Amino acid sequence: MEKGLQIDLEGIREVIRQLRAWAPVWEETFRRAQRVGIALVRTVRAVPGRRFEEETEGPKGRLSQAAERVRILADTMEQALLHLEAAFLQAAQMVERAGESVGEGALPTAALSASFEEAYAFVRRWEGGYVHDPDDPGGATNMGITQGTYDAWRREKGLPPQDVRALTPEEARAIYLERYWASSGAATIPSPALAMIHFDTAVNMGVGRAREFLQRIQEGGRSSPREMVEAYLDLRLNRYLEIADQYPSQRKFLAGWLNRLRDLAEAATGEPEFAASFERKVEQALEARAAEDPAYATILERFRRMWRR
Repeated sequence: MEKGLQIDLEGIREVIRQLRAWAPVWEETFRRAQRVGIALVRTVRAVPGRRFEEETEGPKGRLSQAAERVRILADTMEQALLHLEAAFLQAAQMVERAGESVGEGALPTAALSASFEEAYAFVRRWEGGYVHDPDDPGGATNMGITQGTYDAWRREKGLPPQDVRALTPEEARAIYLERYWASSGAATIPSPALAMIHFDTAVNMGVGRAREFLQRIQEGGRSSPREMVEAYLDLRLNRYLEIADQYPSQRKFLAGWLNRLRDLAEAATGEPEFAASFERKVEQALEARAAEDPAYATILERFRRMWRR
């Protein structure tokens, strides 16, 4: 090909902006038509006949649906644009690394098939429905999305605030794609296993913390994907333990956090042996704390029951 493939991303964004600007115009047109109809009835002091209602029913229905259809079209185009950008980023990474040899200790080929969909499937397995635990600093969540995150996302889309309990699966997926996968930089990570761990960390600990962890392992001089995966999991394990040490009220969540982390080790790498080794590391960390604080002995027992049941 003599010319590279070019896509006018800004042009697509401009169309999306225009669609969002047109939606209020259609709404106002519908409201104006309603006002005219009401004024007409008041002027002639009569109820419209059946023929009048039949003649106007079609136009009114089309006007009432136009604004919603314009919004749906804008949302669809925006999601398509996000998928397109993510696909180009991943393709660019593959081309850039074409011909590079795989380092010693690399993860198995099966693990390299991970993508946003696989990473998202893992997150959805762990993020349930509506939860509002008074000890959770994140507040009310639905499918892992907090009320604050939902409000901010809807505001960006020009939509009014809404209770997070009304969150739809389609909205949840869009939020995870935009605010966690893309925003954290997971789409640009060449190792799918590391991308999955990074994405789940952004969801569980915040995008800022995930970026910090990624920077630390990148600056640590580790050369193989396996070393980076193990280092990332260790950072997250240690952070969970720090939270439990500093905030006793959060200890009731620790066994669940660590159970999820152990599951992530296996889901990302596709290696039960690697996950079992990491599980033993978790047990040793809890055993060391249980020797000084009986509360950790209970947490250790809960962790073992959760994973082995």
